Amino acid sequence: MAATINPTSTSPLPTEPAHTADPANNHPPSSSTTSITDNDDTTTHPDISDKDLSTSPTPNDSDADVMTVFEDPVNFNAKHPLQNRWTLWFDNPQKRTGLHNWEKSLKNLITFDTVEDFWGVYNNVVNSSQLAHGANYHLFKEGVRPMWEDPENENGGKWVFPLPKARRGDLDQSWLFTMLACVGESFPNPEEICGAVVSIRKQQDRIALWTKHALNEDAAKGSGAHWKAVLQLQESEKLGYQAHSDALKKNSSFSNSDMYTV
Repeated sequence: MAATINPTSTSPLPTEPAHTADPANNHPPSSSTTSITDNDDTTTHPDISDKDLSTSPTPNDSDADVMTVFEDPVNFNAKHPLQNRWTLWFDNPQKRTGLHNWEKSLKNLITFDTVEDFWGVYNNVVNSSQLAHGANYHLFKEGVRPMWEDPENENGGKWVFPLPKARRGDLDQSWLFTMLACVGESFPNPEEICGAVVSIRKQQDRIALWTKHALNEDAAKGSGAHWKAVLQLQESEKLGYQAHSDALKKNSSFSNSDMYTV
């Protein structure tokens, strides 16, 4: 929240120069007005009273009620905790030649648990659209590794949102909205959400939302429908859900049949 400073001016109101009596007739100026005569043109100036001189501008009542970081530095600098701790992972495609090497290339970048730290991470990593082909970001709850074999994932699956290269401009926003929905626990069954992955590929990019139980159709479809709304997709655009068990059998991340669609 930006701090607002409301300075209050203490300078008195501007005053008129002092006027003296006319030396030609020794008459003092009027008590209520002062006249300056030039070629029969007379200009009249009102006197400024002591009351006028003592009056200074004051802030509006609404301004006086504004609280700034200077009055309450503790609350203005407080962090807002998330319901879960989240870890951002990255893997380097150049070193992925098998499962073992892929695990070695998987890097735990950072774990965070506040709103402010999420934005600190997001603003200091490379945008997904700028990653090399084959690279992935993985955002998962702390303790859950972004692998099919992880105990939290092995019975689950993922919703897949493919983005053709013609829609590359939508990638960063879609990934951001997906992360916000995850860390903000906005899904109808947030305990079913394991994490999300953005994958950069030559033909088309993909974002995937991983859930815990593939056979829980109601929960899976509820998460998929909410995610579709988060992505602001048209009704005609479909998302497909794939089970991790199928991926394990075929050793393929995306060339699997859909269990559900929304």
